[in-house]
Amino acid sequence: MIILLLLQCKKDNAVKKQALSVWIAGALIVAAALSRLLPHPYNFSPVAAIALLGGAAFRDRRLAFLLPLGALLLSDLCFALFTGTPGFYGWPQVMNYAAFLLIVLLGTRLLRHLRVKNVLLGSLSASLLFFLLSNLGVWLFTGGQAPYTHDGAGLIATYTLAIPFLGNTIIGDLFYCIVLFGGYALARYFIFRRREGMA
Repeated sequence: MIILLLLQCKKDNAVKKQALSVWIAGALIVAAALSRLLPHPYNFSPVAAIALLGGAAFRDRRLAFLLPLGALLLSDLCFALFTGTPGFYGWPQVMNYAAFLLIVLLGTRLLRHLRVKNVLLGSLSASLLFFLLSNLGVWLFTGGQAPYTHDGAGLIATYTLAIPFLGNTIIGDLFYCIVLFGGYALARYFIFRRREGMA
């Protein structure tokens, strides 16, 4: 009987820790998504870090995809309503959202174990994935006008013209991965340590 009670307490504590972890990750994701409204250099954005943290932090795969996607949609809606920047700008954005969802999936696979090297690898992989898919969207949906002609030369030109933006993407993704994953780890450490100290 005592063993069963101890097991139940341990299970209850694990459930509470998981629920608290969800709240911590959710708060970080929403805050990071809204930080997109602050002035920043082109392509220096928390989007990939949001997707990776969602994939890494939530065991429930529906939540892993829906919460980061909802935060991204909310920030795009805020762009549309409160700034001069369009929040929704057509078919190329569909490819951006597709890249975002694939980065969440990357987070579920690569970041099951939160280690520094995995976060760094995830950040770089997310940058390259976004670069490839977002610029494919530009090439597919800009109407075939030069230099984005719908042929091999146009595709090469699209990626070549996007290279100057790749540096900011890599630096921004790395910066926000450090901030979000570091914040997530620190918050969990201090909150759980305090709760254990009070127990």
